Amino acid sequence: MKIGDPHAICLPCTEAFERFEPPWCPRCGNPFHSLTTLAHSPAHVCADCLESGHHYDMARAIGAYEGSLRESVHLFKFQGFTKLAGEFAPLLSELATEELGMDENAGNVLVTHVPIDPARWRVRGFDQAMLLAIKTGEHLGLPHADLLERAKATRSQTGLSARERRRNMRGVFRIRPRGARQKLEAATCILVDDVVTTGSTASACARELKKAGAEAVHLLTICRS
Repeated sequence: MKIGDPHAICLPCTEAFERFEPPWCPRCGNPFHSLTTLAHSPAHVCADCLESGHHYDMARAIGAYEGSLRESVHLFKFQGFTKLAGEFAPLLSELATEELGMDENAGNVLVTHVPIDPARWRVRGFDQAMLLAIKTGEHLGLPHADLLERAKATRSQTGLSARERRRNMRGVFRIRPRGARQKLEAATCILVDDVVTTGSTASACARELKKAGAEAVHLLTICRS
């Protein structure tokens, strides 16, 4: 970052992001490490997607949670550089358009987000996923809708296995009581978050969105851990 630069991330830093390259799993977007692995994948879907049964339909991330991309997420999420939401938004909207086919002409599409725990919001002063979703929606020409809320607090997902993460997310999310269900009827949702690890949190959100009437839910994140 340069002093006086109007952007939160300078162009050389943005270009240094290590982005995912195909071939990748058509569901979760996780790259296959070799063509041999790809050749032995049923319908070219990765083993994790075959085993986990996520409730979201597709997921895409800019890149891996490492290097300059990881450092930028830490500045945004933990050090309060909220302007970075506007820098990540064009990259996320590019993924949504090219990979998910989502833009202002895609029909009944809503952009929403994975809500953080209220206690963390009080500490940070903002919800990073909400900021990302709002800015991404602006770039796509799509409305942002605050559809989900946390019904209860959870312990940190850090260090938990995939099975423990799924168990930890049971009953955590619910649809907001005012007007959300009417918006969700026959809608496609772009669910935005900063980082996805096992996908259990996003899957729990997608499950509630679909129970409330959404036809499809696609996950969009900066990083995949």
